[in-house]
Amino acid sequence: MKVSEPLVAYGLMPQNLDSDLEIIHYARKGVKTKMLWDFLKNIGSSKAEFEELLPYSLKTFSRKEILDEPMGERVLNIIRVFKKGEEVFGEIDRFKHWLLKDHPMLGDKPKHFLNTSTGCQVVIDELGRAQHGVMS
Repeated sequence: MKVSEPLVAYGLMPQNLDSDLEIIHYARKGVKTKMLWDFLKNIGSSKAEFEELLPYSLKTFSRKEILDEPMGERVLNIIRVFKKGEEVFGEIDRFKHWLLKDHPMLGDKPKHFLNTSTGCQVVIDELGRAQHGVMS
C-alpha cells in the first residue's frame, strides 16, 4: 500500500505535500477526518497506535467530519513524513520499524518527534540525510 493513496482520493496529489506552503494551503481548505482513517489503514496502523501523536483523543476526531486548521496541518505533516519514509526505505513497514529504533543523532526514537510540526521536519531532514548517504 502506498501513503499517497488516501491523498489522491481527497484531491491531494502526493507531490502537493512537499512544501510548508502546500501543507498550510490544504489545512486551510479543510482536511477530512476520513482521510486520516484511510491513511492509517493504508500504513497498517491502528487508531490507538496513532493517538499518541495527536493532541486530541480519537473520540474527538470521530465526532468531526473536517479537521480544524491546526489539526489538519498536524495530520498532513505526519503524512508527509510517512511519504518521505516510504520513499527512502522503499516500503512502509521498514520505515515504521526505523521510527521505533533509538536514533543516535536525535537522541530518541524518531516516532517521538512526530507530535509537533517542528519534530516532523526534524525527521524529514534526517530521512533526507539517510537518503543521500550522509551519516549523522
